[in-house]
Amino acid sequence: MVPEEWPIAVEPADPAVEPARARGPSRLATVRRDFFLDPTDRLSEQERALMTAMLRDLVATLAATIRAAVGGHAPDPEPSRITALLNGAGLLDRPQLIRLMLRRADEQRILSAFAGHAGPRRLPLLPALVSDADPAIAAAAMALVVARGRRRDGFGQPRVDLSDLDRRDARALVHAVAAALSPSASNDGQYADAATRTFDSIKPDESLDRAVEAVIDALDAAGRADEGLVEAASGEGEVALVAQIIARRVGINQPVVWDHLVNAGEGGLALVARMAGFSRRAAARLIADLGSTSGAGSVEDEIARYDSLGADEVAAALTHWQLPSDYRAARNAIGGQHG
Repeated sequence: MVPEEWPIAVEPADPAVEPARARGPSRLATVRRDFFLDPTDRLSEQERALMTAMLRDLVATLAATIRAAVGGHAPDPEPSRITALLNGAGLLDRPQLIRLMLRRADEQRILSAFAGHAGPRRLPLLPALVSDADPAIAAAAMALVVARGRRRDGFGQPRVDLSDLDRRDARALVHAVAAALSPSASNDGQYADAATRTFDSIKPDESLDRAVEAVIDALDAAGRADEGLVEAASGEGEVALVAQIIARRVGINQPVVWDHLVNAGEGGLALVARMAGFSRRAAARLIADLGSTSGAGSVEDEIARYDSLGADEVAAALTHWQLPSDYRAARNAIGGQHG
């Protein structure tokens, strides 16, 4: 007797149900914005997934910390519910927070693209610095390795620590999560106090940017924050180190330099190399290494742009980027018009 085979697939008992979707004018407004977005400005699926995971992890970590600060038998709602609640209220749409998560996603993408470039016979830059003969350099590099390790989840994907956030964003986010956790108005004081204690426990010196800065501080003190370091870091996709070196050279903050390096567009890498005073060799290495990840033009075009940039044009660009960020944003919004 031939045994009866199991069917490859069985019809579901109940018909599939699509997730509920908003209808009417509210959805139409969102669809219109989404439809007319410039495709080059859209998040990639990888960026969206990484940033979504970072945000959920941050909210979940904050919720656990605040619940611990409240003590007793504080309710333990699903972190995804808290995230959805805060998102629906617009409390997670904070420009600096979004910018930070995008930067972390970019850094992950670039480091992954350069993984293994050091080759089998040469230690990658950061592990080499950990074993450096200079104890200050070795200690700073080790601290950076530890800081990066703390910002990885169980799958090796990037996380955001509360210490990485702008102080205003950190305060707002801590209190928003606490308010979402509070089960009733009678508990508000207790949860607000827990949020304040959580915020007061933040140590800005433990931020990832500070760890990167400390490595460059140590190398600079040893006279080694030079173009050789830029070329080595660039060749491994260590954009955070490159950005910190350039920021120090030109006197503008690291996030602005990061935007130049990662989202430079055509001519951007050539301009930032000129502003930093890099030699043609170092500029060519920077352009060749990061050009493919930044959406810049061809290497030849970028080098030609580097060669053609005049001192006045470079000085004007540098002056603009050295302006206070609020002034620069207002000037850009006005569009150069005077009242």
